[in-house]
Order: sequence, then structure tokens, then C-alpha cells
Amino acid sequence: MALLTVENLRTTFRTDDGPVGAVDGVSLSVDAGKVLGIVGESGCGKSAMSLSIMGLLPKTATVEGSIRLGERELIGLSGSELRRLRGDDMAMIFQDPMTSLNPVMRIGEQLIEAVRLHQKVSKVEARQRAVAGLAAVGIPSPEDRMRSYPLELSGGMRQRVMIAMALLNRPRLLIADEPTTALDVTTQAQILELMRDLRSEVDAAIVLITHDLGVVAELCDEVAVMYAGRIVERATVDELFAHPQHPYTWGLLASLPGRNLASERLHQIPGTPPSLLRPPAGCRFAPRCPFAMDVCRADPAPALTSTGRGSAAVACHLTQDVRDREGARLSGEEQA
Repeated sequence: MALLTVENLRTTFRTDDGPVGAVDGVSLSVDAGKVLGIVGESGCGKSAMSLSIMGLLPKTATVEGSIRLGERELIGLSGSELRRLRGDDMAMIFQDPMTSLNPVMRIGEQLIEAVRLHQKVSKVEARQRAVAGLAAVGIPSPEDRMRSYPLELSGGMRQRVMIAMALLNRPRLLIADEPTTALDVTTQAQILELMRDLRSEVDAAIVLITHDLGVVAELCDEVAVMYAGRIVERATVDELFAHPQHPYTWGLLASLPGRNLASERLHQIPGTPPSLLRPPAGCRFAPRCPFAMDVCRADPAPALTSTGRGSAAVACHLTQDVRDREGARLSGEEQA
């Protein structure tokens, strides 16, 4: 059963230059106990989507569509109702920890407060949980770090504190926005293991926003590829790597380092993502796509359509034969 269901989500920001459609008609779902990866370049709408789900957007934003946590509709809830859900039923690990850590409160005070806001426990027990949470994310001398202020910690250490805070109350839904970016490889492995524990212990659903396809392959069950505010491909992890169907996905996979780094030049997708203030009239990827046809430049990309392989779906004008051939060629190169 889906724990999180998003239907036709549209998030628009009002600016002096006009409306910016950061998220444009996104639909997805995540079952309890599953991990959904959201991948794409910076500016494609991944973070705007996650903040829409959490109800953390500024007043300049308008959110339309439906976001359901279980059977409960989140769009339209009051600020106080959302605050009761955040940190308990759902939590988020932010890409930049300084946006959510209070710089004038000690780390321990913030962690203890996060526990006691949602759990009926004593301050002593809340402190014990906070110390254990810091130890679990690999912070040395956690008792000492409880007395530190955020600015006294390195960026990677602050990120670990944020992860500890998000996991303290064992939320049913965890949204992780680039949670391992500032961490070394050993700590990354610890964090991924903590997420697996959360999934298995409380049957949590996890939305993992990342540009790291290696992390996606290791942790996720399904993947949604976003480009310019829309989902262009959705598939299981195995299906995405074995039979990628969208030219943008092909570009992302071709960018992965191969085995012969000394002799290989890394692939790059030409051009830059379009402005969401004035997106192209046709398929939004057409200006950068080596397979673009006249129909791609004139007409918007079609809705997500089944590829015939399980739950996999793609939004592309190319025929299935072309997508299968190019996807097989790419996956064959990756395995060679």
C-alpha cells in the first residue's frame, strides 16, 4: 500500500519576472518499506517537490494537486497541523544543514527538543536518545558534541547532526535531499545502513533525492528521473540500468565513469537545462537531445506511457524500437 501518493503536483513561484513552474504535473507513489530515488540535474525541481510535500515552501509559492500521507491529504492543512506531522510521521534531511539548524542553540538542545516535541519522555531519556542518535551517525565523542554550537562543527559533521535529528523519532516517511553529499565514503555507508534500518524497523517509505547513481543502485527500489520540473522516466532500479528508455537518462548513465579512467573522456550532456520561467514549447529536453525530431520541437512530450516492462514508463516521442535499441547499446557499453 502506498504511504505517500502525489498526484498532478504543480508548484509555482511568483517572481518579478513572472511565474516559475518548478514542478509541473508530477505524479508518484512510494509504498511503505520501499525507497524511491529521484534523480536529475540541479534545478530540475527535485528539491521544490520535496519541500512541497513537507509544506515548507515560502508564501510566494502556490501548490496544486494532491499529496497524501496514507489517507490524509496534506495540501490545505494548517501550519500547526503540518508541524505536528513533521518530525514524527514525516521528516526531511536537508541538503544544507545550516538552513535548519538554529545557530544560537547547542546541538544537544535542538536534538532534545526534537524528541520531546513528539514523544512523551523525560528530558533525561530524550538526552540519552539524542546522544545515541549522534553516535549512530558516526559522530565521535557524542556527549561532547551535545554542547557544541552548529558553527563549531564542520559541514560534514553538521550534515550528520541533521541526519540524526531526522531519524530520532523513526518517521514513517523520510525525505532525504542529497544526504551523503558532504560525507566521506565510510560515513556514507553508515548513513545508508541507517536508512535501511529505518525501512526495516518501522516499515518507513523513503524518498532519496540525489545525483549519485551509485547510491541509487545501492539503496533504491524504484527511480524517477526528473527534467525541467517533470518526470520523464520511471522504473525499478534494475530496469532503469538494464533498459533505460529516455535520452536524458541515457545521458546521465553515459556520464558515469567507466573502468579505463586514464583513457576515457567523461560524457557530458550538451547545453543547459531550460529556464522554467519560459520553457520550450515542445519537449523540454529537445534542445539538448541528439535524437530530437520535428515533433519533439513542436509538441510537448507525451504523458508517461508504459514501456511494456513491469511498471516502467517513459515520456518520449521516440518509438519503442528506437528506445530499446539505444537503451540496449548504452547498457551494453556500461557492462563492457
